[in-house]
Order: sequence, then C-alpha cells, then structure tokens
Amino acid sequence: MTILIYAGAGLALAGVGLLVWCMLRASRIRKAGGEGPEVEADLRRLIAINMAGTGLGFLGLAVVLAGIILG
Repeated sequence: MTILIYAGAGLALAGVGLLVWCMLRASRIRKAGGEGPEVEADLRRLIAINMAGTGLGFLGLAVVLAGIILG
C-alpha cells in the first residue's frame, strides 16, 4: 500500500505543478497586454488545463487516501 501513497503523492504534486504553471502562464499573457480573440483563446485553453490540474491533484489525494485506508 506504500506504493499507492507514493503514486498518489506524485499525482498530487504533478497537479499542483500544473496549477502553478497555469498561474505563471496567465500572468505572462495578461502582462503582454494584448486584446482580442487570440488572448481569449489562450485564456480559455488555460482554463481547460487548470481544470485538468485540479482533477489530477484531486485524483492524487484520493489515491493517497485509499493507500492510507488500505494500509
């Protein structure tokens, strides 16, 4: 069950890393000061990646919890 805990922690850290990357990328897009459909498309793409990062982090925490309960 230790493998589940480490695998879940890795997934959770990957999700948090993806969230941090999204924040940095959004900050760069906003600082560029552009407007129009290109900026909106980039931000919409980041929303999807942000949701994936949140889901990955949640899945990782669920795997950690399963490893703790089964262990």
